[in-house]
Amino acid sequence: MGQGNSTAADPPSPEELALRLTNIFAKKCFSPFELRCFKQTFKSLAEEQSGGVTYWPEATFVKFLELPDALGSGAALYHLCSYVGAFPFPSHAPAVLTGDALLRIVCLMTGRYMKVLHSGKEVWRREIWKACAVFEPEASTATTKKTDPAEETNGGAAPASEDQDTRAGASTTGNQTQEEGGGDEDELAFHAFELIDALEVYKQGEKANVQHGSIPSERFLKLLQLLLLIAPLGRAENVSLYTTQLHKRRFEGLRATSECILASFGVGQNSGIGYKAFDAVITNTLPHLFDSFDPLFEHFLFPKDFDVHKSKASVPEDAAPVFTPEAPNATVASHTEPVQIPTPEPLLPVEGDILDLNLLSQLSFIFSDKSIFHRLHPLYLGHNQGYSMGSFEKSVFKWHAPSILLVSGSLLSPTTKQSQARAFLDELPHRRLFSSVDSLPPFQSATASTAAPTQGTQRIVYGAYIPVPWEASNKSSFGNDKTTLFQLSPVHDVFPASSVNQNYTYFNKPPSLYSGLGFGSPLPTYSSMTASQQSNSTRRSSVTNYSARDTAYGSGSFSESSFSGPSSPSLTRRSSLIGDEYVPLGPVSLHIDDALEFGVFTHITSSGSSFQPSKLPATARSGNGADWQDRFEIDAIEVWGVGDANVAGEHRRTWLWETREAERRKTVNMGMDEIEADRGLLKMSGLTKDEGRS
Repeated sequence: MGQGNSTAADPPSPEELALRLTNIFAKKCFSPFELRCFKQTFKSLAEEQSGGVTYWPEATFVKFLELPDALGSGAALYHLCSYVGAFPFPSHAPAVLTGDALLRIVCLMTGRYMKVLHSGKEVWRREIWKACAVFEPEASTATTKKTDPAEETNGGAAPASEDQDTRAGASTTGNQTQEEGGGDEDELAFHAFELIDALEVYKQGEKANVQHGSIPSERFLKLLQLLLLIAPLGRAENVSLYTTQLHKRRFEGLRATSECILASFGVGQNSGIGYKAFDAVITNTLPHLFDSFDPLFEHFLFPKDFDVHKSKASVPEDAAPVFTPEAPNATVASHTEPVQIPTPEPLLPVEGDILDLNLLSQLSFIFSDKSIFHRLHPLYLGHNQGYSMGSFEKSVFKWHAPSILLVSGSLLSPTTKQSQARAFLDELPHRRLFSSVDSLPPFQSATASTAAPTQGTQRIVYGAYIPVPWEASNKSSFGNDKTTLFQLSPVHDVFPASSVNQNYTYFNKPPSLYSGLGFGSPLPTYSSMTASQQSNSTRRSSVTNYSARDTAYGSGSFSESSFSGPSSPSLTRRSSLIGDEYVPLGPVSLHIDDALEFGVFTHITSSGSSFQPSKLPATARSGNGADWQDRFEIDAIEVWGVGDANVAGEHRRTWLWETREAERRKTVNMGMDEIEADRGLLKMSGLTKDEGRS
């Protein structure tokens, strides 16, 4: 048998492999109807580059998604997508947004890739970081380009060659040392190459090195502002529905809230956000940060005049798009006019002193949008119902569903001479820690002002999610392992429940063993108290006298104060003490006194806590970031019920019924026909004598 000459076939090019991946995405991740809509939308707005390549420039991309110019977030999102469009070849980024690249972007940003790639959201977060990051070679070129604006591109058809060189430099051809905690850094890319049968290409070097990269803080800040704004975005809702509310006050609030979230990455002492910090913060405190990308990028899959209220099931998959095809070179404005739809239900029934739309979006990053938007109902607003335990109990205890407590205030100065503040500080345990907020050293000045009880003007906001109805807890705490502590300002942080202890939530009105309300602190039982404590508890009054001793704040230890400030021997205050015992504070705990006037959040990284300690980088807080105690004067307390309209309606009906019953019991029917019956009842109770008895 004769044999002919045989030559090995040339390996497929990156462009061919990317096209192969795009075809798999198109076939298995989208319906025919969605693909037709996508192709029609792309062609109607695409521009043509030299060589016959059609693409979307940055201006078209931003205009189509209705991103507001005021935030400046359009460029940040376009930069992110230009990297995602090059997937799974990071060295080819930034990519021109051709039809194929844009389809890959939509598939990845909406999470549809999970239909064919065996990777979850945790792996996708790494791709988000790499898409936003700047690597060391790019840092120098970025500085050069900034000094010459004329050389900057508009994100159109001609990508910057320097960016491509940077991405190529970020890819390694060998096994290089990755940042600690990276683990399986290219799992998503690995599954992509496995899907297109090109694992040899993956092994040869398409692996991004994250060791020397970081996200510029200003770029990520703009992206955070956009994510806060579109957090409530629903499927097929126009983004303009929320961008039209971007007035000056809202813009300032978005900026302030974004800065609180940004602070959790520890960027105050670093030039950018490294992957290790990014992964730790997103995983532990912002699990739903990128959820709104899904409905945002689904806009590519249906026409602009799509009926929001129309069931998807009523549209056959093989049906043609419902809009009329237009000329390929039609103007952008003609395709992006907002559709008039009915005014949606308010995201929040009423804004409180603490909770507004910005903090509402911030909460949705913790608990997801499905459990936050349109589901919060004001139960207790301190400025309306009054700051007392009784008002709190009356307003909150009849809500038979989860709730969220928010408390805000300003930090107390450790040198304050304000009587009520000084009395509260004396109740706390001897171990005094520095605050988590950057401030002056505690005793830098012994002649600090005695008029102002606050330390600076830094507002602090803590909160808690309570998954069960409230109840009095004289004997034991209540709650379960879904109870969560969190901080919203000036740093974003979350403290999930721990299984070590179950001292989750307590509410004790005076005179109790320890009165007040809070989370994470143990409640002593009567049997565990000493004889002296039992005696003091039995005869305890609601007012306790305090000595003139002042305590100083040391770094983790107790010391007597040496400053010569005036003492207050006759200081009195409603107390949470039992004799000389101090308020027991858990390692990670929030305590609010029974006057709802002062609060303290304690964070000590030790075992035995009911809540897990912070997972933020050490640079996110002042000092070493490990142990701190924030003592603050309360300016507002709010409790919001979490539930649908049915739960809210049942709560209101119960409240109205009890109000009517209370009013009815105040009036006793003493009609003439019932005098004898009433007299008989009085005799039976022993309140009057029976004259017939001897």
